[in-house]
Amino acid sequence: MVRLLCVASLLGYASAGWTGALGLTFESNKPVEAKSLFCPSGFITGIRVKYGRTRDEDRDLYDFKLKCGQRWTSWSGLWFKNELEDKTYECPAKMYVTGIEVKRGRREWGDKDTYDFKLQCSGVWQDFMGMKFGGQQEQAGTECPSGEGTSGLKVFRGFVDWGDKDLYEFELNCKSIAANLASIRGLPDLKMLGLQRNVLVWDGEQLGAWLEALGLGDLAPSFLHHNVNGGTVFLLTEEHLRDLGFSVVGDRLYFIELLTQLYDDIVAWSSKIGVQLATHPVPPLRQIGLTLQPTTWSVKDVCKVLKAVGLEEYVELFVEHRIQGDVLFNLTEENLKEMGIEKIGDRLLITDIVQTLYEQVTGWQQQQVNPQSLLQLGAA
Repeated sequence: MVRLLCVASLLGYASAGWTGALGLTFESNKPVEAKSLFCPSGFITGIRVKYGRTRDEDRDLYDFKLKCGQRWTSWSGLWFKNELEDKTYECPAKMYVTGIEVKRGRREWGDKDTYDFKLQCSGVWQDFMGMKFGGQQEQAGTECPSGEGTSGLKVFRGFVDWGDKDLYEFELNCKSIAANLASIRGLPDLKMLGLQRNVLVWDGEQLGAWLEALGLGDLAPSFLHHNVNGGTVFLLTEEHLRDLGFSVVGDRLYFIELLTQLYDDIVAWSSKIGVQLATHPVPPLRQIGLTLQPTTWSVKDVCKVLKAVGLEEYVELFVEHRIQGDVLFNLTEENLKEMGIEKIGDRLLITDIVQTLYEQVTGWQQQQVNPQSLLQLGAA
């Protein structure tokens, strides 16, 4: 029996996103067939396998096609004839393939080689497809690294004359989920939407237009209700998104990734035009009758800041809970929620202003910024 040298070179290592072979028994004294299937975009969401057998040559033949999102590829093109079985397995809705496991069977009587397959969908192993199978010899699998999904499948078929053995081996191609989301969904063109490049000055309606362009328009009313705008959207956490109506984990992670891209975009833009971004500047303290020592402020003084930034509706709550200067810098979002400030955007605005104030009065911001070069909330 001769083992082809090309088999080792084909299956010996992983590269360029490929996982490497599963480790099933694989040899051939005939030219090895190798076929690759890829999703042009997105990830594999299902697989279809057909099996055929030729009586004269005692060949056990398999061919494969992939489901990419909602569309099927063509068959791989492995030599095939005399179909006896055709089975399909698809991942549950909104899940995609992250791994594969294969078991190999062999019955010496009749020289019959059989395989069965199961998928891992978004990290969860599914059941075997249920292909006709017998005489299990081995089982092997592979999965993509965390944070990656499967976008391609490579199939190798070898044949050994002695014993009429048809042997198959497989490997997956994995790619980053985040990179895939960026390439598929991308960021909407702000100019085409009529939106300013400086996201920090967007009001709730403009943020809603951006959500609509992302296909998330059904969540825009929730963002408006909670007073989330361009100045606070970058402060949102996954917990905030859950409270805003993102019930699906993947959608929350997707949105956070888009926010990261959007923020990186405006930072690069502001650097290019030579301006510094500012979200919530603290009102001029002396002009509203306050000292530059917030820890000495009374509750009434703290409320002057609330009024200056348009949050006068919460004055009574600050009075009721005795939020004065000596506790102001210890105030957390959780405290604000406990006080009865229900709107997420308003809580984020208050905590951001308090943080900015703290940095200014303690000298953490030493850099002098030219007012002519400062993009502030509310600027044109």
